[in-house]
Amino acid sequence: MLSHSQSEQYTQQDARRELARRGFAKQNLVPFIEYLAPWYTVKPVHKLIAEKLEQVELYIRTWGKEGVGRLIIEVQPRIGKTEEVSKFFPAWMLGRMPDISIVLASHTLPLASDNSKDVRDYVSSQEYQNIFGDRAITDEPVHIDPEGRSVKAWRLGGKHRGRVTAAGVGTALPGRGGDLIILDDIIKSRDDANNKDYRDSLERWYGTSVSSRKEGGRAAIIIVIYRYHLDDLTGRMLKKMVNNPLADQWEVLSLPSVALEKEQYAKNEEDQRKKMRQGLFVNLKDPLGREPGEVLWPEKFSPKDLEREKANITQVEWASLWQQQPIPVEGKFFKPSWEYVDFAPDSLLWFRYWDLAASIKKDSDRTASAAVAMDFKGNLYIKDMIAWTATWPESQERIAALSKEEPANVIYGVEQVAFQLAAFQDLMADKRMVTRAILPIIPEGNKETRAYPLQTRQELGQVFLVRGPWTIEFEDAAVVFPHGEHDDEIDTITGGMQMIREWVELEGVEEGVLVHDEPVNISPL
Repeated sequence: MLSHSQSEQYTQQDARRELARRGFAKQNLVPFIEYLAPWYTVKPVHKLIAEKLEQVELYIRTWGKEGVGRLIIEVQPRIGKTEEVSKFFPAWMLGRMPDISIVLASHTLPLASDNSKDVRDYVSSQEYQNIFGDRAITDEPVHIDPEGRSVKAWRLGGKHRGRVTAAGVGTALPGRGGDLIILDDIIKSRDDANNKDYRDSLERWYGTSVSSRKEGGRAAIIIVIYRYHLDDLTGRMLKKMVNNPLADQWEVLSLPSVALEKEQYAKNEEDQRKKMRQGLFVNLKDPLGREPGEVLWPEKFSPKDLEREKANITQVEWASLWQQQPIPVEGKFFKPSWEYVDFAPDSLLWFRYWDLAASIKKDSDRTASAAVAMDFKGNLYIKDMIAWTATWPESQERIAALSKEEPANVIYGVEQVAFQLAAFQDLMADKRMVTRAILPIIPEGNKETRAYPLQTRQELGQVFLVRGPWTIEFEDAAVVFPHGEHDDEIDTITGGMQMIREWVELEGVEEGVLVHDEPVNISPL
């Protein structure tokens, strides 16, 4: 049994420890969460989200001079995002700044009201009162006004003017503005996300009822979302910020469930902004410093758990809800993941098809090319894809320069239709190309028909991309094919596959066509 002095010492130590915990909870969000809700598991992903939320608090506290005023959080389901962002954070903010006005919005008013009720309950709890209320060391304890306790709209009591308002998408917000506006789960379902009319109405509601309700120069907005669609509200915000420097500039925290492969990250800020113009945010590196394939919360969602999840849903759902890399529903021609190799096998015969710009004069069309080869097992290898925008004379110079750099046994192919026929003749007459085999190619069928063999081989795991910077742009094009802005990345490959087939079908070798002087591994398509 403890002596009186030991018991008194223990009590004093315990009291000091308790006061320290309350002090940390008042100053920092994670200690606040751990004190308020010991049942809530805090992992690195939650700490990272908390760091971003604290930057929002700094923005409001400094009237926009520091911190983050526009924050988008993209993260998987069942990770505790709503509890942290839409409940703990507002409660903490009311304690630190008891005069702010907070708006909580979701796809329906009942859902937003549930979040509001939980915030209210947290503020009423004994733990909260220990930090900010009657049990805290503060001049003006934070407590709820007993006359304004509706879950749809409630306020703090005493001298404080802080309040919380719940709102559903499409409903008008109250006349008073918001210092902190949180949009959480504003898209109810995949059907809503795929409905352009709904997406348009959501953007209108944001412009008329949300953005217009910002309270002065310190108002902050947070969007918490699954990336259902490239053209969802987040996608539209991304497009606006890169196309118009006067538009709101958002900080984006995008957290794929499974860390991406190195080739899938944006190669630089320019590449990142290019993807944002498509409505997609791709990190330059993993925000948590994870290695490829590592998961967000392994204790709750192990790699095997996520593999099972992926096996039971569509590729579109996996890419959007879990990886935050939305795929257009209309662009499911290819699987979103491709096989990679560091090097292709030796002794392959390579074919490079040139998809030339559509006009001899215009510099608005693209010229593109890729090298393809096939081994005796029917595996297709693709490497060194290039694309540029230029007039034909400029493109001819670049093709000739590349020809000097590539091995002589790489066979070139050029479409022999319309303008391209003249381009083919120019290349054949170019003395710099005299040692290069150049085949005239007449494409067969439309672009989708030509792409079916590539689709089939990808489904069978027989397409391999040789690692290089080119793969990022190629995967972007493949994701949206055949509805993307550019199809030439796919056309260059399907043109090369047609070259392989026609080469195999030749009964003899025509004059002027160079044959590989090594054993060639090749199989017909």
